[in-house]
Amino acid sequence: MIPIQSSKSNVCDFLEKMKSILESVDFDIRRDFIFQRYRVIDDPDDEYTNENTLLALDYDMEDVVEDLKALTLEDYRESMVDNVADGFNVFFVFGKRIRKRDVYIKVRLKQRAGMANSYVFCISFHFARQTINLYPYRKKKA
Repeated sequence: MIPIQSSKSNVCDFLEKMKSILESVDFDIRRDFIFQRYRVIDDPDDEYTNENTLLALDYDMEDVVEDLKALTLEDYRESMVDNVADGFNVFFVFGKRIRKRDVYIKVRLKQRAGMANSYVFCISFHFARQTINLYPYRKKKA
């Protein structure tokens, strides 16, 4: 993955599109939201995996969706160009404080094959391995 910084307008456009999917009256969590709970390389004892973070937070998919709907421009950290998988698509990376822990969130929209509508694909929702300090669009506290 190649890190880049998306413009404010690109991040806002992404958030608007994602929220329109997640808040749609037709939203079906089984169809319109894909969450990568496990990766083959995950160590089952690693507290920083998606699955172990969900267990520690006592979260289910609905909780993750609610946190995604609450993301703002100020939560944006960076973007990652996926130069490995499918065509240089961009993941948007956010950080959110949940129960006094930083949570690293990496998400993007994916197009359904042969269809006009997209779905939300969340590849990361786990405790951050390091404190997240980089928020390019966060307002400085006075």
